[in-house]
Amino acid sequence: MRRPYQILLPLLSLFLVRVDLTDLYPLVLNVQLVRLLDGDTAVVKYGRQFITVRFSGVDAPELGQPFLLGEGDAGVSSAACARKILNKQKELKLQIFGQDMYKRILGDLSGLNLQLVQKGCVGLYPHANFSSKREKWKFIHALNQAKKRKLGIWRSGGFQSPKLWRKKSSKRNVVRR
Repeated sequence: MRRPYQILLPLLSLFLVRVDLTDLYPLVLNVQLVRLLDGDTAVVKYGRQFITVRFSGVDAPELGQPFLLGEGDAGVSSAACARKILNKQKELKLQIFGQDMYKRILGDLSGLNLQLVQKGCVGLYPHANFSSKREKWKFIHALNQAKKRKLGIWRSGGFQSPKLWRKKSSKRNVVRR
């Protein structure tokens, strides 16, 4: 005869393990672009629903973040670069990969993520999850080529990691008494 824990433990593990169905089969939706928030985030419309999409695998400078070399706003430049690419798209297909910690959808709009890297609009997110090593190397190669050719934001020396920049800029904004 089985003991209670031999039955309950496997059942309990089913509830404790979070299974995201998009890991098994990515969801693809036809959407309309409502607006671009910055170089790596957009709001799209699916039916009557508005969805905030964080472009998976890429990282753009924050609005107001300066270039490493030269003058200007790297975040505004990145967003303008992304807008230029998106304006050429007629139909947008949102491929959903999951959700981030801010409850935004992680996804790709009609292959935009790789195009953003190729055109020098963004860098790579350091903790990005790629579907395969081949896909990861495709993004790394695109980034290296954009830097080598000084495309987009790499023309002015690139940008500091947005996470580090936010941390440093918040320390500067603290009023000391």
